[in-house]
Amino acid sequence: LEQKLAEVKQLYKQKYGEEVDQEDTDVQYDADGTPWIQISGTGVATDLRVERLEQLLSTVKDLYSEKYGRDVDTEYDADGTPWKVTEGTGVPRDCRVERLEQKLAEVKQLYKQKYGEEVDQEDTDVQY
Repeated sequence: LEQKLAEVKQLYKQKYGEEVDQEDTDVQYDADGTPWIQISGTGVATDLRVERLEQLLSTVKDLYSEKYGRDVDTEYDADGTPWKVTEGTGVPRDCRVERLEQKLAEVKQLYKQKYGEEVDQEDTDVQY
C-alpha cells in the first residue's frame, strides 16, 4: 500500500512539478489562525467579458450587413420585404383610461352599498 502511495506521489510530481506533501506557499493565516489562500483569476470582470462579446457580436452583425445588404435582426418575407417584430405588453396606453373607469365603477358600487344611493344621483333636497 505504501509503495502504491509513493508511486502516485511520484506521478503527481511528474505531472504538476511539485510534491503532494509540499506546504502551499500561498497559504496565509489571519490573527485567529484561519488559513487563507489567495486565488488570482483573469483580472477581467465577468461584465467586461460580456461587454467584449457584445462588441464582437455587433461587429459581426455590421460585417454581415455590409456583405449581404440586410440587417441580421430584421426578418424578411419570401419577397424580401423587411419586417420588424415589436413585442410589448399587448396593452395599448389607452387601456389605462379603461382601467381607471373600471376602478371608478367599483368605487361607485362600494359607495352605493354603504350609503344606499348612487354617487351620481341628483339630490332633490339640495338647493344651490
